[in-house]
Amino acid sequence: MEISYLETKRKMIPLNRPFVTSVRTVTSIENVEVSVMLEDGTAGRGAAAPALAVTGESPSSIEAVIKGPAAEALAGAPSGALQENVRKLKESCYGNFSAKAAVEMALINAFTKQRRCSLLEWLGGEPSVLENDMTISMEEPERMKNTAEQYINEGFRYLKMKVGDDVRKDYQRILAIAEVLPPGVMLRIDANQGWTSKEAIAFIQQLEKERIPVQFIEQPVAAGDWEGLKKVTESTGTPIMADESCKTYTDARRLVEQRACDMINIKLMKCGGLLEAWKIADVAEAAGIPCMMGSMMESTISASPAAELALAHPNIKMIDLDAPNWLQENNATTISFEGHQIKPLKHAQSSSVTFKEEESR
Repeated sequence: MEISYLETKRKMIPLNRPFVTSVRTVTSIENVEVSVMLEDGTAGRGAAAPALAVTGESPSSIEAVIKGPAAEALAGAPSGALQENVRKLKESCYGNFSAKAAVEMALINAFTKQRRCSLLEWLGGEPSVLENDMTISMEEPERMKNTAEQYINEGFRYLKMKVGDDVRKDYQRILAIAEVLPPGVMLRIDANQGWTSKEAIAFIQQLEKERIPVQFIEQPVAAGDWEGLKKVTESTGTPIMADESCKTYTDARRLVEQRACDMINIKLMKCGGLLEAWKIADVAEAAGIPCMMGSMMESTISASPAAELALAHPNIKMIDLDAPNWLQENNATTISFEGHQIKPLKHAQSSSVTFKEEESR
């Protein structure tokens, strides 16, 4: 069965509330949805989440890549030659990982439809329940504290804090939230590249003295500051997670070889798709480095495959897929995103919940 053509559609989705980080403020998201059309009428779906500040891609650039080099590389290709089609897609142009992730997602979706199996089944995973976190936007300390209390009351055991614009204010924010943390609830602190290595080390060591319940610190320094990331990792007892420093399998291998981090955050939009994400999780697993499955601000079309991959790969120990919970439109596809639980749809009504084991360090 040959690939006939690719088509795209832009989709604007408002957020329930503004999403604020040290990099940007978002009140709505514009995803680019893509369909890979086969000659028998089968359509595979995927979606890209533009993020100029993170991946350097805009809706226009994503559409240009999909309609241009990606479509040219895949026109007339046999849909069953999945690995070869992904290779062609990767080589069709440089970078543009979100666009490639969307097309690869659609290729795999069409591939599994033809074989009448789910992505989870194709990946060899078993249905279970993932425990999601919830992100607290970067605001004034008291407001962040009130937001934390709300999420705790909703059952979230992992709260991800956005910090990184001012170390003094960051400290005040964390102390404010720490006041309302009950036993068993932990913070995930995402500095979004906002600190120098010197600032990060002093900051984290102070948190350790205060015995703040922090599960990890995510991307404390600039993405390209590999030496600084390694220095922070070696100088602190709190696990350090690489995010923007790890885009592809090549980055993951370098991080592993240099022992520059304790954990890795995988995002489909950063790495270019499910197959590359699996390779990152594999190389990290070989080094004893657990991974988290994260996302940009994106819809369920792309967040659902990310969740299915997380269910299937044994080294994806943590989940940060709360983006659908921020959207006014949260339409379940194969996965239900409700509160702190992520479930395959056919298990969404189950009364007994068994969470996939999470790595706690």
